[in-house]
Amino acid sequence: MKILKYIGLGLLAIVLVALVVTVLQSPQTHLERSVVINAPDSVIFEYVNNYQKFNAWSPWAKIDPQTQYTHEGPDAGIGARMSWISNHPDVGSGSQWIVESIPFTRVRSGMQFGEFEGEFFAQIDIEPAEGGQKVTWHYYGDVTSASMTGTLMGKFFGMFMDGMLGPQYEDGLKNLKSVAEDQQKSS
Repeated sequence: MKILKYIGLGLLAIVLVALVVTVLQSPQTHLERSVVINAPDSVIFEYVNNYQKFNAWSPWAKIDPQTQYTHEGPDAGIGARMSWISNHPDVGSGSQWIVESIPFTRVRSGMQFGEFEGEFFAQIDIEPAEGGQKVTWHYYGDVTSASMTGTLMGKFFGMFMDGMLGPQYEDGLKNLKSVAEDQQKSS
């Protein structure tokens, strides 16, 4: 019986340490990935500023081809909105909408993921680089204004965001590079 007591105390200690580490995390999360694409900024911008073309390079479109998409507002630029519903746990449901669109330079989108509380943004920056255009895809999350439970969940998931989302961003940028360079070759 003593062994069960020690196992219980050990598990309790692990839970308490995890809780303290989570509480001490920043409510803000950021990650980014970059790639150089050998195509004009106008070609790249066409894909990142238009949700009608998003699935041509989106890493999530390959994960669940059965995802249902709806589009609202203009096809491209500020006000364009895309929502999705998927039963796949790596895709889920949510929406994103363009809040900033600077031609050939930047697209910033607000995002909402299911019932997760907080403010979430994606930003894609395009800048000249040796060999083409450097495209950087950013993710920003802030759960400061969420409920206590939402803040704790956001901080907890924030500790693993780079490992969870980073590979998908890398895959998406690889896809974007492929479609933009292919379009450039065929032009």
